[in-house]
Amino acid sequence: MRWILSLAAVGGFIGFIVYLNSMEPAGSTSPAQPAQSVAAPASSQVKPPQTPPKKQVVKESTPNFRFYEMLPDSEVVPPKVNEYTPNPTRQNFDYLIQTGSFRRQEDAERQRAQIAFQGIRASVDRIDMDGGNIWYRVNVGPFESRSRMNATVDKLVGINIQPLVRKIPKKG
Repeated sequence: MRWILSLAAVGGFIGFIVYLNSMEPAGSTSPAQPAQSVAAPASSQVKPPQTPPKKQVVKESTPNFRFYEMLPDSEVVPPKVNEYTPNPTRQNFDYLIQTGSFRRQEDAERQRAQIAFQGIRASVDRIDMDGGNIWYRVNVGPFESRSRMNATVDKLVGINIQPLVRKIPKKG
């Protein structure tokens, strides 16, 4: 079944190529001359050879673009926009990095020590939940600038700690 379809496709392709070769090119200016018979009867008159028709001269018009004249007359003035300058005194929050939250204080202190070996100061905060649960969070910061916070996050990721960055309101 497949070979029949393959043969049909190849045959169709060859037929298409033959059809394209038999067509007259689109830009051809010479008219197709009818084939003259080789064996002409002796009593028939011989016609003089036909002269090819004269080519019609088509005057190609040059493109007429008006934008060359219009561009010098029009000027686009962009609106005035204030330049962005980061200013940490304007932001009303600081960045705080939470590196972990533990039920046991010993686990929180172990992570704080691991972070301290990297030269980063961390603190352990005790959080009393509504249900009577106690959690110990390990936090680094606060940071006023995003670049310092990102540098600390890079160090923490280097020691396989996936931190959580939080924005906290500024004190005072």
